[in-house]
Amino acid sequence: MTSLPEVRPARSDREVDILRPAVIALPETAPGIEELFAFMREAERRFRTLRMRIVERTQTAAGPTETSVELWLAHPGRAKVIENRPIPGAAGSGGEASKSYHVWVSAGERVRTYDSATNVTTNRPHRHVPDEIADPGLPTFARVVPPITELPMESLPEAFVHPAGLARNLATGRVSLVGQAHIAGREALVLEIAQPRTTIIETDRPDRSVVLGVDRETGLVVLLEERVGETVTRRAEVTYLEPDAPIRDDVFNIHVPADAVTIF
Repeated sequence: MTSLPEVRPARSDREVDILRPAVIALPETAPGIEELFAFMREAERRFRTLRMRIVERTQTAAGPTETSVELWLAHPGRAKVIENRPIPGAAGSGGEASKSYHVWVSAGERVRTYDSATNVTTNRPHRHVPDEIADPGLPTFARVVPPITELPMESLPEAFVHPAGLARNLATGRVSLVGQAHIAGREALVLEIAQPRTTIIETDRPDRSVVLGVDRETGLVVLLEERVGETVTRRAEVTYLEPDAPIRDDVFNIHVPADAVTIF
């Protein structure tokens, strides 16, 4: 195994006060839906570092699968995501499904990855969110909230830590605040969303619904459950959450086998 050079903090002209959210905390009483979604948009401003573990269980025609995702984040610009997933059709010596892992590390300007299933590594410039789509002059439904620390696009960590886009999409359905729950040892608000719209035709059905758990202290998403009728097709739940966690710099190193293939 060879270790790539240590990832250093990204240079940024954004000062520490960018972490100060406009809304510090939710009221003790049940918040309104718009109030809660506004609170969620500023979730990552409520901590300097974050440790999170997500377990995702899906049910498809091929059977159930389970994937775990580990996240380390340090503002501004440093993040590491490790996804452990089963290898389709492969089994280990004990009869259990074999696992592979994918590592994604960012220092702000470059992204490094390694995939154990293919033994492929990459080292490329970060694809930042275009400034134009964050223009405050755009209507709320069309505006993207620029992240302080970017995460893999269209991933669970991205949706859970930067929930503005997820909330915007779910608001296309009928949203109800249905109660509270304890998730990862923390108090969460639970929403039910009936028939949120989607461009994926297979799940754009009148009996589709989503259950969403929102951490009351930070606004982070801690539960995402998708249902078709009474069948749960996907459940992603945070099993460990620690805002302002102590994180050493060497956590953001990435270790790649010497025989790994670099494709770019």
